[in-house]
Amino acid sequence: MNFAKTLLAAAALAVSCGANAVVTGALIGSGGSFATLSGPPAGLNTGGSLTGAITAGIVGGAVLTADNTFADDVMPGESFLAAGPTWGTTATMTFTGTPVTFISFLWGSPDTYNTLTVNSTGPGPNSQTFTATGTGFGVAFPVTNGDQTFNQLVSFTAGAGSTITSLVFASSSADAFEAGRFSVTAVPEPETYALLLAGLGALGFVARRRRQA
Repeated sequence: MNFAKTLLAAAALAVSCGANAVVTGALIGSGGSFATLSGPPAGLNTGGSLTGAITAGIVGGAVLTADNTFADDVMPGESFLAAGPTWGTTATMTFTGTPVTFISFLWGSPDTYNTLTVNSTGPGPNSQTFTATGTGFGVAFPVTNGDQTFNQLVSFTAGAGSTITSLVFASSSADAFEAGRFSVTAVPEPETYALLLAGLGALGFVARRRRQA
């Protein structure tokens, strides 16, 4: 009887989580090792690629290198992605390898001209907008005036049954949208927790039967 109740509770948990499967943004949440960001020599709409734990192709924007400064130069010698009028206005990063359920990166010198669109598949909204002023995050960044001495670590987590398919970086001002140090870690789906609960219930049921025997 208790085992049956556990299964029902687990199923209810999975259903309730699946009903709210949206991508959530947070101002903290670093992933694992950094992916390698590369591209041709910087120029208009050159794009690039991301390889490692994350695999993605980039259309538009530009991959800038050590010759350029990222925010407060927290990444000396590292490459970062820039999007804005100078670099073709937008840069679209489309994930092509393992499904992405969690991704984080450094958002450099955020300002009110920067807009990030996160596209996903699965239940819930499949396109969500995030800005430095709080849209999508529920709270504004501490700095939103493009201060070159500031950067913000952000993360995005897909809801149950969803995966993140692409990120679209845009800036309507000459001040570019800068993003670097992309990383990802495996995030258990809520269904995984439901199965874990069911398994624990089964173990408890067996243990109880053994005690009664």
